[in-house]
Amino acid sequence: MIRFFLVLNLLVGSVNFTIAQSIDSENLMTIGGETISVKEFLRVYNKNIDLVQDESQKNIDYYLNLYTNYKLKLKEARTLGFDKKDSYKKEFESYKNQLSKAYTTDKEVTETLVKEAYNRTTSEVKAHHILVRIQPGQDTLAAYEKIKALRSRMVKEDFTSLRTALHDGKSVFVEDLGYFSAFKMVYDFENAAFNTPLGQTSKPFRTQFGYHVVKVLDKRPSKGKVQVAHIMIANNQKDSTLVPENRIKEIFRSIQEGDSFESLAKQFSDDKSSAAKGGVMNPFKSGDIRSEIFVNTAFGLKEIGAISEPIQSQFGWHILKLISKTPVEPYEQIKVDLEQKVKRDARSKVIRQKMLEKLKQQYTISQPSLESVVAKIQKNDADDTWEVEASMEPQVFLKIESQELSYRDFLDLLNKNKRSFKASTGKSKFISNQYALFLGNNLFQYKKNNLINENEDYANVLKEYEEGLLLFDIMENKIWKGAQLDSIGLKSYYNENTSKFKSNSKITATIARSNKKKKLKAVKKMWSQGFSTDAISQKLNERDQALIFSSGDFEIDSPLIPKNMVFNKGISEIYSLDDNYVLLNISNIETPQILSFEDAKGAVISKYQSVLESKWLETLRNKYPIVINEKILSDLKKSIKTE
Repeated sequence: MIRFFLVLNLLVGSVNFTIAQSIDSENLMTIGGETISVKEFLRVYNKNIDLVQDESQKNIDYYLNLYTNYKLKLKEARTLGFDKKDSYKKEFESYKNQLSKAYTTDKEVTETLVKEAYNRTTSEVKAHHILVRIQPGQDTLAAYEKIKALRSRMVKEDFTSLRTALHDGKSVFVEDLGYFSAFKMVYDFENAAFNTPLGQTSKPFRTQFGYHVVKVLDKRPSKGKVQVAHIMIANNQKDSTLVPENRIKEIFRSIQEGDSFESLAKQFSDDKSSAAKGGVMNPFKSGDIRSEIFVNTAFGLKEIGAISEPIQSQFGWHILKLISKTPVEPYEQIKVDLEQKVKRDARSKVIRQKMLEKLKQQYTISQPSLESVVAKIQKNDADDTWEVEASMEPQVFLKIESQELSYRDFLDLLNKNKRSFKASTGKSKFISNQYALFLGNNLFQYKKNNLINENEDYANVLKEYEEGLLLFDIMENKIWKGAQLDSIGLKSYYNENTSKFKSNSKITATIARSNKKKKLKAVKKMWSQGFSTDAISQKLNERDQALIFSSGDFEIDSPLIPKNMVFNKGISEIYSLDDNYVLLNISNIETPQILSFEDAKGAVISKYQSVLESKWLETLRNKYPIVINEKILSDLKKSIKTE
């Protein structure tokens, strides 16, 4: 799925047009004999244009050139047989099956399940549970009897004692699940948890993991989401002299002195994913982060902008700043997201059954008499297969509209699932169950195969899948891998363009930072007099912790260094940085150096790929003649009106 979206980033978005009906069906151009209509061109343009930030690139001529390059690559991919490869066919069918699910669901049932999920999103359940795992081939009755006995103990006994006595992490799990809401557990488990009254223990129930019982300890309205910024000093530090607790306290004092939280986060936080954003994290719910103290502290902040005392989690030391608190969004606002989640979990089985009932009404079906089928099909115990008389195998067994399925098709399913047959259940029951599966599978398959004729939106999206996969494959084959494997070409390109591949300038320095300029004046004086950084810190931080020192190698675009700084060895001037001041003591300056081929290889490959692509497109333009209907293009430009 990932590589598909890498390509189709060029094919999403929307814009509204008023298009003269007279040219909608006209041919705009041909590429290598392939005709492209105005309608087809605009469909793709419509999906791409909103992503274009530069207004000049929304020009029809500019986009037509991009589109032509796109179609040339696809033309070459088909000429070379990329669409005939087994790997392509397999992946395309996988996408097709996934896409068709959106067009083969019962919307009414889906909405009912979505509303149920929403109601469970607005509340949280706290629970303990016991799980007795069931391994393949294991006696399920024994597991069921065991969970029944453990339920009795769960009702009566202390949870901690019970966990100590029973939990082995293999066959029996006794766990405190904390608070959770919809979609955090498998659907059957979720149903048991939300339907069990407060303080009660559920009856045993089964999921794919085994048999469970769940005890509901609390039910409460959801707290919604909270968003915080944080500064984290990790528990484990490369610098053995840096004590995380001391550093976080220094930073906290700086905040109290008026320093910018965002600036401190950018400079000192070890959570690099949020540091660049001033420490701002993505919004989260109660069960999203595995640190109770972090979650409780975040939700415990009352006012926007409030800052917590330093806390320690299993990850390190943190200071939190409240950015926002958001209650659970209104139903209409998150309906689409919930619908996608519903279709991905076990709720989809309910949707499938309802859709199956509709398909039985939509299509003409000629079904066999099950009584007759049971009589005709026999089990060959000698080789453990199901069979009919040889003359019957090609005969029509089931007909859906014009599609015919033979007895052989049904026997294939029976023999595929023969292990599920149990003599104790009986032949009739087994064949009846398998026929229901056979009918359902083929009804859905018929629907999927005909969607391209029944639904234009589906046909268009499917085409985008197809073209996206082809484009990725040929680009990977002709450009991306080609550039990486062309060692001679890469070396030659590097040698001809060495000036393009330089290292960043670096300095070795100690940086003093404070929100008080007079502090840095004192530092400058003491550095000039030969005092060590440790001595200065001890002296000037005696009354307050307004000074923070950082030592090491820094690239000149580091957030710790002012943008307008002039670099010279020795003690610098005092510069403003965000809402603070900085002073540098520079011991070494490393100017940009030409990178070796090995060090620059990633950048060389990237630039060389662009060169190869340009040359390749030039070849394709010569190979596949491009003819543009200039009159239609002119009419098209006049008819487009963006809103």
